[in-house]
Amino acid sequence: MGAVTYPDPAVERLIQEHFIPVQFNVAEQPQAMEQFNTPWTPTLIVQDADGREHRRTQGYLDPQRFRAEMSLAWLQSAINRQDFAAAQQRTGEALEATEGDPTREPEATYWAAVASYKSSGDVQNLLQGWNRLLDTFPQSEWAKRVEFIRA
Repeated sequence: MGAVTYPDPAVERLIQEHFIPVQFNVAEQPQAMEQFNTPWTPTLIVQDADGREHRRTQGYLDPQRFRAEMSLAWLQSAINRQDFAAAQQRTGEALEATEGDPTREPEATYWAAVASYKSSGDVQNLLQGWNRLLDTFPQSEWAKRVEFIRA
């Protein structure tokens, strides 16, 4: 990822705007793999300042998938902290970054509906978002998690 993903200007901008990167050379610091409970590299772990983990992914990510993962992490961190106003603001970036990604776009759609509901208190926002998820990505894992709303 150091040769292709990290030098990408959009990746650099995303990291600079939203994250503080820390990288371990596991050949020189093998204890880092145990400390962070990861048997494989590369592993990306998004934590907050208190060390709470908000997202983890393992394996190579090209620049587009990296931006999608990190945008989801940024959205999830706001949801996990129950900062629903921030989560609502972050949904646009997550939806844009995941557009066309068959794995991550359904997840972004799911969390966008959650953020909309939690920030407004209006359950119709949740149902509308989840219905959009069911209509747009009916075979996705995320649609299967909400199909109960149509039962």
